[in-house]
Amino acid sequence: MINFFRKIRKKLADDNKPLKYMRYAIGEIVLVVVGILIALQVNKHQDHLEARSRECEYIKGLITDLTTEKMFLESYLEFDQEVINNAEAILQGYYDRAGFTIDTIFSKRLSILNNRSTFRKHNSTYRELLATGGLNLLLDQTLKQQIMLYFQTVDQYETVIRQNNEYIDNHFAPLALQVGTHYVPNHQLKWSQKILEKGYIKPIFNKPADFEFTFFKHITNYLNDPIQELELVNQIQYRYRISAVHLSIVDELLDSNLVLLEDLKKAINYCDRD
Repeated sequence: MINFFRKIRKKLADDNKPLKYMRYAIGEIVLVVVGILIALQVNKHQDHLEARSRECEYIKGLITDLTTEKMFLESYLEFDQEVINNAEAILQGYYDRAGFTIDTIFSKRLSILNNRSTFRKHNSTYRELLATGGLNLLLDQTLKQQIMLYFQTVDQYETVIRQNNEYIDNHFAPLALQVGTHYVPNHQLKWSQKILEKGYIKPIFNKPADFEFTFFKHITNYLNDPIQELELVNQIQYRYRISAVHLSIVDELLDSNLVLLEDLKKAINYCDRD
């Protein structure tokens, strides 16, 4: 294209011999400037396309992470709801009968309270955005702020849940193991299914016929001490409140997750049209 214009300019310059060198020089300058401007525009367009492509890849990564986190949060809600249901049953039974009824049902319910779930963050794409400065590629400033707020909230809530889990491990669990047999809830059975099938562990132990009677009798005697009974009641109440807090936190996160997922999917639809 530039060579075409150059030939036309040279012909026009040759038609007027006294001005041909001046015309030629000015024409060369104009052509160089035009060429530079075209090159800059092409490079700018290519950079824009590359930036938009990277932005869309990041958005896809965020959608993948948040979809995985959505399933985890739903599972976490089910877990804490199970804990709350069993804690309520133990406490209501205690208040109705002015004491604990020590039997297999009590032991299983207490064992469920002794379990806790680790909060797992799914933020690999967000960490990459922070590390690479990729957040600056997000053109939608409202969406950018929404993403940052969501993952900052996840960090805050993860800290709360981790600290509460440490309390369960260090305070509730030792007491629960003194007054109940360990029972594996249904949602944990799948963890041991493969090693059971391969024979790595025994599916059951052969216990004496009077084991549970004797064991529950010891627990009853232990809880006849008002101080021990009061400690167990208070620990169960506190364990109940921990799961209630977790349930509230996770439910709030799930709502935010669903809203952010929907907005990210709208953004990726815009990418696909490009």
